[in-house]
Amino acid sequence: MSHKHQTLRFASDATAGNGIWGYPTSKANFCEEDYIFTRYIAEFINCLSNATYIYLALKYPRANSKAAVPWYRTLDIQSIGLLAVGIFSGVFHGTMHQETQLLDDLSMLVLAGSLVQPLYAFRQSRAVGAAITTILWLGIATMAVIYVRSGDIAIHVATFTGLLTFVWPRTLFIVYWTGRYSKEQQKRLMKQFWKACIILIVGFTLWHIDLEYCAELRAARKSLGLPAAWLLELHGWWHIFTALGASWYMRLIRELTSVEQAETGKKAHYARGWKHPPISLERCQY
Repeated sequence: MSHKHQTLRFASDATAGNGIWGYPTSKANFCEEDYIFTRYIAEFINCLSNATYIYLALKYPRANSKAAVPWYRTLDIQSIGLLAVGIFSGVFHGTMHQETQLLDDLSMLVLAGSLVQPLYAFRQSRAVGAAITTILWLGIATMAVIYVRSGDIAIHVATFTGLLTFVWPRTLFIVYWTGRYSKEQQKRLMKQFWKACIILIVGFTLWHIDLEYCAELRAARKSLGLPAAWLLELHGWWHIFTALGASWYMRLIRELTSVEQAETGKKAHYARGWKHPPISLERCQY
């Protein structure tokens, strides 16, 4: 993964020092010109596009979002992770300070951990599930401390990438090898899996185009003028696409790890004429 954005410094931006938050100090600086639209927000589109994370975190808080409880009690760990990314990424892009960049980066680790935890703790005994959860979050906390103390972005990237690498194999295992789903159900679940993945890949591609072709994008934006130029703020589109992809994947994980869905899967399992139970019947959910 390229870390080009970690070394780019747009010191030539005429408005970089005009903001109320002072001159940007973050190690990461993106293609959007600092404080070009308002002195109150460093990267206007990159900041506001984070509203997508917040909206989706609150719109799809958990599998049973219609429960008659206050809204804040409907948030599961995945929604909290997505909400944290939206808030802290927005604060970071609004200020472009190193301290707020760290908050943004750490919230990404929380979100990644929230995707891993339910996939591996589900279908385990209470003791094993608790051990998996404890080891996972202690590991994330340890890497977070190392990253903050060192300031080495490679540590954050490696940790985040490593966590995500644990997500998709477990997803495929639950869909195909636990015996819970019929062929039709597998097809539907994989359609959702690929939809989420494709959306995330599109967002990742736009992010890299924004990094590698910044000069060309800036020239095109200058030629277009506002508000059309905002359409070429590709890092903002990265926020939108990753929020959508993450939300789709979160809903897939909830379905795969919900007790209600597990019971439905077991009924389908026996309806196909199988005499033996699906692999490792669910005993608890964390």
